[in-house]
Amino acid sequence: PTASEIKAATRTSPAILVVEDSEATAALYEEYLRSADYRVKVAGTVASALGLLGSERFDAVVLDLNLPDGNGLSVLKEIRRQSLPLETLVVTATGTLAVAVEAMREGAFDFIVKPFARDRLLVTMRNAMERRRLRTAVDTYESEFGRNRYFGFVGASLAMQRVYRIIDSAAPSQAPIYIS
Repeated sequence: PTASEIKAATRTSPAILVVEDSEATAALYEEYLRSADYRVKVAGTVASALGLLGSERFDAVVLDLNLPDGNGLSVLKEIRRQSLPLETLVVTATGTLAVAVEAMREGAFDFIVKPFARDRLLVTMRNAMERRRLRTAVDTYESEFGRNRYFGFVGASLAMQRVYRIIDSAAPSQAPIYIS
């Protein structure tokens, strides 16, 4: 196999949780997302959504606000409270400006008013996944290269970041190390 075939075989598709009480609408969203190579699980209530979020890892949530056992905003608030690393797309038929503002304040990536076209969902999801990828890259950069202090050393320049990485790689060794 070629390198690109190996990469494709080991790549995992993003996992999406669809929280929608209408079975027909949930099936439609699931079909749209699966056609774009997303793995999809469906929850029809706030309780089942919170249960799945507590037991599985998702990259994004497509969240309806009007659910039989409560408001979808409670799911959004719980995602925010737990600092779950995922993007949330809020979809609702009752798209008032006040609801959209509240959803965005609670951490929603985007707010889509039903009905919407397949492409609207897929483009928004692709943008959400790109934002998630960039956020992960920034977090990695900040944790690995953004140190301005390190065990008593002070300095945030690239040269000092290299010194910190050398120390990290040499730390497990018992051998004396000289860094100049």
